[in-house]
Amino acid sequence: MSFLKKRSTAIAVFVLVVALFTFLGARRSLDRACREAEEAFFDRSQLHAEGYYTCPGDQLENCVKLANRLLSVIGTDGDWAGAYASLADARAALDKALDERDIPAIGAANQALTEAVQAVEAVRDAGAPLPESHDDYAAIISDFHAAQAVLDNPAYNEHILAFREDVLGPFPADLLRHLTGVRAPETFP
Repeated sequence: MSFLKKRSTAIAVFVLVVALFTFLGARRSLDRACREAEEAFFDRSQLHAEGYYTCPGDQLENCVKLANRLLSVIGTDGDWAGAYASLADARAALDKALDERDIPAIGAANQALTEAVQAVEAVRDAGAPLPESHDDYAAIISDFHAAQAVLDNPAYNEHILAFREDVLGPFPADLLRHLTGVRAPETFP
């Protein structure tokens, strides 16, 4: 116990405590900055001149609503049963990923939803009649593709790439991010 009373031991313990708290503080700050950068995915401050929000989160929520409308239009009968089931599953997966705010899962779910809408279009193109007279079908499909077009080039990805380069790229942030295990913000696929 006499070694604890030595000045060199006290200095070493002090340096270790300061280093530990600096390390933990850096991790917390970097993690917070990364999560704030990722929140731009859902930031509705980006309004297009035509009156719609350009953030990917808003466009994807719109796609979920359009998928709901499309489900009500096509119904579950006859030729539509398979397309209905895949569209319903893809819509539910995207809705869940949006609730969890998991950007890679959102990207995968959006891809599945796009494929499900394409399957619906293939059934319709094959000549399957709509269960009722619906003029909405063409408008829903058009709106869905318009939302996907906005998603093809989101300003969000440019924001994340700039954040990675400007904030996470320089020393010592790059080193600290790797040492602390902070996850860099994800781009939208």
